[in-house]
Amino acid sequence: MAKEIVDRRVLRILRWSLVVQIIFLFQNSFSPRLYRLLQGSQQSINWVSILPIIVITFLLILLSITQIQNKITKSVFLAMLYLIAIMTILSRNRAVTGDFFGPPGRSAILNLFRGGWETIFFLIIPLVFIAWQFTMREVIIYCVAIVFFESAPLAFPPKKENDQLFPIINFLSDIARSLTMLIVGWIMHQLVKVQRDQQLQLLEANKKLRNYALTNEKLAQTQERNRLARELHDTLAHTLSSVSVQLEATKALFDRDPVRSKKILDETLTNTKNGLIETRRTLIDLRASALESYGLAQAIRNLGTSTAERGGFEITFNLEKELDVIPDDIAHSLYRTVQEALENVLRHANATHVAITLKPTDGAIRLEICDDGHGFITAEVNDQKLGIRGMQERIEMLGGKFEIRSSEQTGTTILVELDRHED
Repeated sequence: MAKEIVDRRVLRILRWSLVVQIIFLFQNSFSPRLYRLLQGSQQSINWVSILPIIVITFLLILLSITQIQNKITKSVFLAMLYLIAIMTILSRNRAVTGDFFGPPGRSAILNLFRGGWETIFFLIIPLVFIAWQFTMREVIIYCVAIVFFESAPLAFPPKKENDQLFPIINFLSDIARSLTMLIVGWIMHQLVKVQRDQQLQLLEANKKLRNYALTNEKLAQTQERNRLARELHDTLAHTLSSVSVQLEATKALFDRDPVRSKKILDETLTNTKNGLIETRRTLIDLRASALESYGLAQAIRNLGTSTAERGGFEITFNLEKELDVIPDDIAHSLYRTVQEALENVLRHANATHVAITLKPTDGAIRLEICDDGHGFITAEVNDQKLGIRGMQERIEMLGGKFEIRSSEQTGTTILVELDRHED
């Protein structure tokens, strides 16, 4: 305890309480003298009554110096609190300040009895700091010490026998005040104990939350690896597999049917180029995420604009910016769906106009991608070739609905609906 430095925030609170106490001490010390001076009575300066003001002001000055604040240990702080309590008792009435050095009379003891309850507030202030910063043992010692300090004038008994009753009443009053302060100190100490227990619980909860966040981060990394593995499988693996089969066929037909071999070789080159484009796109996504940089709405807008420029078609957007705050897994799936759909438009649809709509509807998110290009019969199309199965799997993994409508007369419409999970 002796080496532990007191928090400067605690000292700041104590300084403000000392300012209030100094104001009250000035009022109690000089108001009666000023009144008697106005009545024509000559008043001599009672240095004992002014001493508490001087001491507490000196403490206030010390507590205002930064270099001293940084050196106040808990033991020094406790000594300061006791000094403040002693000065409070010394200043509270004439029984101590005025008549302490002479025989106390009935008026002095009555003044002592009444003044003790009037100034209990300033005795409770040090008690609050002790209950806050120290253990219950220090609280009990302080309350016992207050009884001792307040009973000190009783060492000078009154000369008149009929005044013997007043010291007894005063002593009982001192005990009552100390018991009152003990109850207050106990309540304060229990409240501080509860607060500290809550802080420990909060620290423990924060520790668990950090562990939970780390676990989620590792899970997200695993999911991202799986996603990348799936995308590389859908692009690079399928391309290499197709190239391998086509090269085998080319090798088998090279001598018997050179024309057929050349045609297969041309198809192989086309597939290889397409696979290379897809692989580069995946690697670009590994380096930087458009979703992280721009948000979902702007990322879709940038992707659509870039694809429209390459394909020479018009594109319109109806995107809600508020959907930028949806969970990452949903945003990523929606972005990938748009990306795959636009690639299909670019390669196969020969469309002149594409419209992309993304908006919230009744607790869900609805994505709609429409083009006016060459449609197809959904029952006859190769899902793998158009990447439809990959889009569908992404959406269904999140519990969403995926639907594709297409005909040769109306073009193609992709509909996606996902629940908007609030994390």
